[in-house]
Amino acid sequence: MTTAPRILDIVNTDHAALHFLAYRVRWINRHTEFENDIICSPGPHLSRIGLPPSRITTMDIPRGMSPRSLAVFLLRLTRHLRAKPYTIVHTHNSITGAIGRVAARIARIPLTIHTTHGFHFHENMGRMRSLPFIAAERALSRCCDVLLCQNREELDLVPRLRLQPHLGVHHVGNGIDLRFFPARTTEPNNPRPVILFVGRLEPVKNQMMLLRALPLLRDLNPIVQLVGDGPSRAEYEAELRQLGLTDSVQFLGYRYDVPELTAAADVVVLTSLKEGIPRALMQASAVGVPVVATDVKGSREVIVDGQTGFLVQLGDFHTLAKRLASLLQDRALRRDMSLRAMTHARQQFDEERVVERLVQLYREALLARGLAEAAEPALIEPVRVGQGRA
Repeated sequence: MTTAPRILDIVNTDHAALHFLAYRVRWINRHTEFENDIICSPGPHLSRIGLPPSRITTMDIPRGMSPRSLAVFLLRLTRHLRAKPYTIVHTHNSITGAIGRVAARIARIPLTIHTTHGFHFHENMGRMRSLPFIAAERALSRCCDVLLCQNREELDLVPRLRLQPHLGVHHVGNGIDLRFFPARTTEPNNPRPVILFVGRLEPVKNQMMLLRALPLLRDLNPIVQLVGDGPSRAEYEAELRQLGLTDSVQFLGYRYDVPELTAAADVVVLTSLKEGIPRALMQASAVGVPVVATDVKGSREVIVDGQTGFLVQLGDFHTLAKRLASLLQDRALRRDMSLRAMTHARQQFDEERVVERLVQLYREALLARGLAEAAEPALIEPVRVGQGRA
């Protein structure tokens, strides 16, 4: 009896495991020859991932750069990898991506794959500030076999950065479970226009840009709903008190009813400094809510500017306010953008198609490593490892 190849996904938080991995890991365990497990930090979202407890291992994963914490995590993770017969380790995010790749190399895992959910360095970071992160990523790329990019711009950037994973770099994209984000049939009739922002309250999500646009929208009297928790909440609350707009923003915290909140919004906003490829924009597009987002990598791969939403320059809160005002005041514009966005989302962002491509890439990478035999029929058209095709 042949033992099923085992995959281990390593991600930083239970929240990330729920939103990035749960659908795909369940799908892989149900429909393929692979067995797929997860490592993440403990937290309140574990029970919603929908996997047997034996498939989830929790570890205290540091969020900061404490050398001692990172060393302890490396030691524990390496021990875990040596104790389990994993064929593939698939890492995500920055710290788990770095420590996970090193641990997989030490433990002699046959195949290591890393997904960049947006490089830690980005186009709006100064050159000198980004150099240490580029150097680290260059070194870490030699500790993995395949590097996966969620957006095509990062795929094109990799050769210039001289990142050299053993079996190449590929674009896999990102998607959402469209069943949970059905297209709405009518627009909401809110007493005050609702602007929704879904994202962790932290500097990289840059909610401050939206808050600074609010005084320019006083005449429209919108209500902003911020979905998510994080370290920037106190700063945002202080800013709102200074602006005299505390009654214009609702801090909703973490919510499980994002599909319903999205469907009830008039506009969705995402003002991130960087993105891999943002689910919040895919979700809004699938439901049929017009969006305004900053013109950064990842976001501009989801939004067709002027067609399925608006893109604005990072920091330009005057244009952000102008675009929001045009959408809030023009029902026909909202309707036209929504219809185009719904069609685009259903053609481009079906998570099942993304998982199918990923599974085929696993098979092709194992074959290239001499760890599997070619089998027919393939699930989809095979991916040539090292050619960078989706």
